[in-house]
Amino acid sequence: MQLSTADPSMRGGACRSADREGASLMARVGRYGIPGFVWFLIWLVVCILIVILLALLIHHFGGASLSLKLGHFYLNIGVT
Repeated sequence: MQLSTADPSMRGGACRSADREGASLMARVGRYGIPGFVWFLIWLVVCILIVILLALLIHHFGGASLSLKLGHFYLNIGVT
């Protein structure tokens, strides 16, 4: 069975709601529509957790240091 893309009654709920004026950005996960703002919060939390886990990993292995010299510019960074 082939569905016509021109038939708006056969499209999914996210596509139907996007035709309305003022519809927000939605993502489909299974049968659920998740607003764009919620996706932003989810990704923000994921990024923060990645930074925390990397900091714990660096701390576990004894830290790191960076010494950078560019002309008269010196940059020394050390973390433990």
